[in-house]
Amino acid sequence: MTRTQIYLDDELKNELQIQSKIQDKKISQIIREILREKLLKKERAPIPIDEIAGIWSDRDFDTDEYIRNLRKSDRLERLYGKDFTRQ
Repeated sequence: MTRTQIYLDDELKNELQIQSKIQDKKISQIIREILREKLLKKERAPIPIDEIAGIWSDRDFDTDEYIRNLRKSDRLERLYGKDFTRQ
């Protein structure tokens, strides 16, 4: 565990002190729990399909041809050398 220092406004400090008494926990423990809950969530909110639907609708090329060109690319050979074999 690493020690760190943060600055809190009076409102946050007071709320943490109240929660500390209610929960019978140290303020540092409450802060860690809140940070874990907010930052280390296992489940992230899914992106609504409405936000990404039609994302390529303004493209003026053939999608199938684009995909075929990607698949036959020599990018891996350029990155890993001529001896690279696809598996």
